[in-house]
Amino acid sequence: MKKAFCLSLLLLSSTTIHADIIGAKAGLDYWQTKDHGKAGSVFGQIEHPVPLLPNIALRATAIEGKTDSLNNVDAYGYYEILDNDLVSIDLGAGLHRINGSRHYDETLPMVVADAELFPGSDFSYYSKVNYSKKSAESVTDISAGARLRLFPAIHLQAGYRHYDIKTDNAAARSATIQGFTAGIYMDI
Repeated sequence: MKKAFCLSLLLLSSTTIHADIIGAKAGLDYWQTKDHGKAGSVFGQIEHPVPLLPNIALRATAIEGKTDSLNNVDAYGYYEILDNDLVSIDLGAGLHRINGSRHYDETLPMVVADAELFPGSDFSYYSKVNYSKKSAESVTDISAGARLRLFPAIHLQAGYRHYDIKTDNAAARSATIQGFTAGIYMDI
């Protein structure tokens, strides 16, 4: 019994020693929308080695259109399903808060899927899908692109983002906002 306990303790400590203590990802994007003016977003994520406790992420986007503005914030917890040098996949859930000058003022439940191909290399590809729905309102936010490593933790990224709001509320209106993005991504 003592040998089994000591072996279990040794295995547990050896896996704990090699686990990451804490990690963080952050960045900002400029978004050149087709018909809705200037836009930008900032995001941050914190990853930890505690099992069963989700990692946390926050992203805020502001769109300043010619006739209206739109702001949204995504707050969610996620789990790393895969994390190696070939592929990284995160799945999570949280809330999508949207408000703007066209009478948008909603908080919707959201699911998130985030993937990156070749995250350990100098050149990688990323994609992110957020889907939010509550009664008649739904929001689909899809982005994809590529990252180029400049320094060990700093990357340039460029891609395309498609943001679609559907509603049957007479005071608000449905909208599709899309265009190219460019920014900086940090992975510490």
